[in-house]
Amino acid sequence: MIDAFDWDSVPGPADYYRATAVRDGLRGLTRARGRMDAASAASLLAGGGIIHDHSGTVLPAAVPAAPILLQIAEEGCSGVQAAVLELIANALEFRPWPGFVRTRDQVRLCCAIADHVHARAPALTRFGDRSRRLLRAAREHWRVDVEEIHTEGTDTLVFGTMAGSLPVVPQAAELHVGGSVAGVSTLTMEYPAVEDHAQVCIRLAATKLSKTHSGARLYNASCGG
Repeated sequence: MIDAFDWDSVPGPADYYRATAVRDGLRGLTRARGRMDAASAASLLAGGGIIHDHSGTVLPAAVPAAPILLQIAEEGCSGVQAAVLELIANALEFRPWPGFVRTRDQVRLCCAIADHVHARAPALTRFGDRSRRLLRAAREHWRVDVEEIHTEGTDTLVFGTMAGSLPVVPQAAELHVGGSVAGVSTLTMEYPAVEDHAQVCIRLAATKLSKTHSGARLYNASCGG
């Protein structure tokens, strides 16, 4: 899993990103049997692997590394779990380097990382208080998978499945479809989800979308970068 991915192909700022740090850090975490081992491996990932902690920068490699790290946490000791949860929480909270803000699919790094956290949320809740910071940070990077669209006057009603938590106040969003990104100035919740990953109805004010936008995704436009 670790060696099958070409970490050298991942873009990153010169003198900050080190592909060897990702490989060695992930390998170290899989072998770690205590807090000292885990801390040593995590320091590689924090020193130019998935983040650069001295500058408070998240690196693009954090996106493909996130699902691997989460799997390692599920299988590792408590020291490994703590190290992984802190690394990914920092990756969500740090700012990207200019020019390395989005994935190849044009999703902001923080939102792409949060997508992996959302997918593993049920497993992460088993860690109790140790996962609270990470889950709270991920909820701010909400995503709506668009399933149905209905026009209502000058607005569009979107029905879909939400991951994360959309605030009750109106806010801007990004509509992602077919590799392109379009801005939506005002998004409001019509019918909120009653639980995580549940159906919602959202109103896009003064926005008209075609039926072809079914299958698109909406992301928080105020995320970092």
